[in-house]
Amino acid sequence: MVKKKRKIVVEPFDDIKIIGICTHLEDFKIAWHINKLLNINLVKYSDIVNEDGFEFSFYLYDGGENSNTYNLVEIVNAGARWIKFKLPTDYLIVIRNFINDESLANVLDKIKHIDGVQYAYIIDLDLNPKIDAILEDIEMHEIDIVTSMKK
Repeated sequence: MVKKKRKIVVEPFDDIKIIGICTHLEDFKIAWHINKLLNINLVKYSDIVNEDGFEFSFYLYDGGENSNTYNLVEIVNAGARWIKFKLPTDYLIVIRNFINDESLANVLDKIKHIDGVQYAYIIDLDLNPKIDAILEDIEMHEIDIVTSMKK
């Protein structure tokens, strides 16, 4: 009799929700609107440089240990697109730590109503496996920023 091996499958990015945004607004303008509507303080840090050498704007808000962390990340710059989705997407909002469905729907609704936003939608991580690499880059970039702030 052959023993069955049990596997533990761990999702690499638990408690992460991603909102895709299509807009013609510049990064600082969309960040300002999001800050105002969500009562947070996204701060611009050094750009993320992808594997092809293109730079993309990066904003961070850390609500603390028991709150959400928000990243606003540009994914289109100077004609270069970091990742392609079925829908044209210019920015990602990455929300880390648990957020219930009602709160997420509220955030999405507020973003949809920003003047200049054509549409916003929840990105399904299961349907977009290439996004894992971007999430790793975002996380490493954030770690670099936090580490340099502590020095």
